[in-house]
Amino acid sequence: MATMRGAGRRTWSTHDIVLVAVLAVVFGFLYMQWLPLWVAARALGAQIGQEALFGFWLAGGVLAAYVVRRPGAALTGEFLAALAEVLFGAVAGTPLLITGVMQGLGAELVFGSRRWRDFSVGTVMIAGGVAALVALPWNWIRLGYFELDADFLLLLGTVRMVSGVVLGGLFPKVLGDALADTGVLSSFAIGRARQRPV
Repeated sequence: MATMRGAGRRTWSTHDIVLVAVLAVVFGFLYMQWLPLWVAARALGAQIGQEALFGFWLAGGVLAAYVVRRPGAALTGEFLAALAEVLFGAVAGTPLLITGVMQGLGAELVFGSRRWRDFSVGTVMIAGGVAALVALPWNWIRLGYFELDADFLLLLGTVRMVSGVVLGGLFPKVLGDALADTGVLSSFAIGRARQRPV
């Protein structure tokens, strides 16, 4: 079941905190491995190839929110993933912490607008798309994109939003569902929601 109802479900348990932290470290590592692909993607058509891959950097926060279904999970997950990248020695350094906040904020706004009760495929995909757009100004200022032609920026923004929907929204949902199917997430909100009759 994709929705969660009832009071008291917004309180974080120790298990929730540990899982979000573990996911953040894993995704911080994966984000570091994604960077060479993102750099190489420039060859696919200036910045278009890079924007097409951008959504992956949103997956950690969206997955954290999808699994634990608590206020602040997307924001915390992305911030901690960015912190992990910094600790792993990311070249971008501490500005990545702001990047993590901006990337988690968009998803958090979407889940919050649904009171952290709706985790349907549509909501999760919208969360990925909105996260991509909310992070856009900070990313593009850092990359100097705002010096580009306005029509090209519109194209880049569209590509980024689609990437956010697919890589930042649909991918973490599919991954979360696959993990839940194994039973390893049965003690988390996603597992409890699946145990309820539909």
